[in-house]
Amino acid sequence: MQNKNKNIKSQLFKVGFFFLIVGIIVFVSTPLRKLKGDVFEEMRLAIFQLNINEDNTTINDVNTENLEVTPENTEVAEENDKKANYSYIGQLSIPKINLKRGFVSKESRYNNIEYNVTIANEADYPDVPRGNFILMAHSGNAYISFFDKLYRLEIGDEASVSYNAVTYNYRLTNIYNQAKTGTVAIYRNPAVKTLTLITCTHNDDYNQTIYIFEEI
Repeated sequence: MQNKNKNIKSQLFKVGFFFLIVGIIVFVSTPLRKLKGDVFEEMRLAIFQLNINEDNTTINDVNTENLEVTPENTEVAEENDKKANYSYIGQLSIPKINLKRGFVSKESRYNNIEYNVTIANEADYPDVPRGNFILMAHSGNAYISFFDKLYRLEIGDEASVSYNAVTYNYRLTNIYNQAKTGTVAIYRNPAVKTLTLITCTHNDDYNQTIYIFEEI
């Protein structure tokens, strides 16, 4: 009888230990994935750095259908990013929230919300006079939530974009929300070169937020 009780206790201990290990793995896996993603990002940014030393108007129909992030597409994105082979043509930096993220060309297959901060099809490049450089990315806690801290920004905060060996500096002048309908309207001064950032609204499943920066 004693041997039988010892065997039962031993089996219970093994089962308990197994679930403890599984719990620890689940708990730390998300931070580890983010850390691994940050390492890959720093590598790509380092490679990029080596390669370079009227009235208000409305721009409609900027497509934002893919801004919604789900557990399924973030897992696929992480796996795909491991296999992706691409280099950046520029970099977005926002010092206040410690954001430093590269972007690829509009023509690249990796100019996709599931891989990178993404240039909208309707966007001008930063060197276009009075143009509007439009970037989109997910927010939240997922692997691909590159704009997860934009909600901390305030009017007057600054951002910069490096492109073709030139740095363009901007100041935040407007923040507004729009309902998620698959498109957004962008309100800006067409006489000024602008940077527009679009992401899902913080803690809100029904809206998206647009950040308008004007060149300094």
